Amino acid sequence: MTRPPSSSDESLTDTGTFHTGSRGIVRLAWARRLGLPDLSFSDDGARLLSEHDSARELVALVLFGQLAVSGPSELVEATNGMDSDDLVAGGALLRAAGAGGHGLHTAVLGFADDLPLQQPDTGPQISRAAADAIGLEMGCPPDDVSSAGLTGREHRYTVMLPDGPAACAAYSVQEGLLADLGVLVAPALRGRGLGRLAASVAAHEALADGLIVQVAVPSHALAGLRLADALGIQAQGHFASVQLPRR
Repeated sequence: MTRPPSSSDESLTDTGTFHTGSRGIVRLAWARRLGLPDLSFSDDGARLLSEHDSARELVALVLFGQLAVSGPSELVEATNGMDSDDLVAGGALLRAAGAGGHGLHTAVLGFADDLPLQQPDTGPQISRAAADAIGLEMGCPPDDVSSAGLTGREHRYTVMLPDGPAACAAYSVQEGLLADLGVLVAPALRGRGLGRLAASVAAHEALADGLIVQVAVPSHALAGLRLADALGIQAQGHFASVQLPRR
């Protein structure tokens, strides 16, 4: 995915797949996800802090150029003065979390409220059965399975070929507003556009239900970033989280 636009770079935020008018919906969903008041995110770019002493993770989010940090009070306060780019890259967030912080996760965020329809010449069978998604996972590397997170997403669309499941895209609904999308492709079948096809099917189902499509691609997942580009989804933010020990 291309770089996320800054708050002053309006030309990049009104693309054919995501329009500035949908920003408010994304901001609302993430405000609720982080435990912030609904209208916290805005164009003023002010740093947002969400302090919850019972939180089990420390989170940094840059969304449309605005930084938000969520977690226990003393850890949120420890991020004061830290650069937003360093926080969402993960290193600064780990330092703020201190001893016991683990399980760093970083991702590039992209959104779409409209996507071109990918229509193959001959339509393959699409399965919504959980068993077919699980069958695909069994033939894929564990790291890829974990990144895609198919089993944690309730809406699954698996492209079926004569030899079995080839690719699957699945989404879960977040805050009733966003369809968080993950994609997995059988290793032997990558590079054939099957992941893009599965993602297009799932995304259009989500859009038809009135949801905005969200992709949260792990920062190291080059294939996932290329797929988002192929779909026409541009980066609009970055996310990082660190798991915290029980207190």
